[in-house]
Amino acid sequence: MADEANLSKRERQKRRREEKRRREMAAAKRARTMRLTAFAVVALVIVAIVGVLVRNNLAQRAELAAQEEQVAAQLDDFGCTEDAEQPDEGAGHLGGGQLASNPPDVIYPDRPASSGQHIASWIISGVYDKLIDERLLVHNLEHGYINVYYDDGADESTVAEIEAWAQEKIDGGDFQKIVVAPWDGELPDDANVAFTAWRYRQLCEEFSPDVADVFTRAHHGLAGVAPEKTLPPHRRAPDQGIDPNAEEGDLLLPPLGDADPAGAEMSERATEEATDDASEGP
Repeated sequence: MADEANLSKRERQKRRREEKRRREMAAAKRARTMRLTAFAVVALVIVAIVGVLVRNNLAQRAELAAQEEQVAAQLDDFGCTEDAEQPDEGAGHLGGGQLASNPPDVIYPDRPASSGQHIASWIISGVYDKLIDERLLVHNLEHGYINVYYDDGADESTVAEIEAWAQEKIDGGDFQKIVVAPWDGELPDDANVAFTAWRYRQLCEEFSPDVADVFTRAHHGLAGVAPEKTLPPHRRAPDQGIDPNAEEGDLLLPPLGDADPAGAEMSERATEEATDDASEGP
């Protein structure tokens, strides 16, 4: 205080300015240190999160790879064929007037079909306990669907297991493009269960959820080779497909069954729209 009292006014002002500058510099340094510390903490958190995600991703990949290896080694145990590519039988819509002369056993040389001409309508995702026209379900395959069939050789517990597996997949959100339905007659190669995707098929005597998982991951939606696999899942009717449960009895169109108003009309309408779009050009 005594020293300051001996200073001139100008010198006291200078000293106060210097003290203020030192305080401001110290405050700025503390703020800078706090920011750097915060950035470091955030960076560590990000690195930790990325590390966890990478580890989880690697662990999931390892788990899926292990499941695929396990399935490949156990195909004989379940009487399963390989997940095999099928011949390309083309595509295209059948108009209502063509249905009677083009039943599935005429247009599909190897059934259950994995490609080929089909009815212009499709089925909404779901698990069904009624026969569904194969020509409808082939259209689902073109949209990236997995169709699962079972015949009379599958007992009630097997059917219940298939239905529970499929419903869990659909409800889970990642694999909504699935349809389950009974097969009319006997499946080929003594199989009781068939998995079909566009251009791919696998037959099994017994149902295995692991086999079903591997087949589905390989061909469902964007993972597969379906021409229209980018379309969203069909989850409601009628604008996005037919709901078989809304129809009385089996959903079979001529010559397999009676003309179904909802299915036949939708088929004709969709075919007309497709024809109109083609005639208009790009």
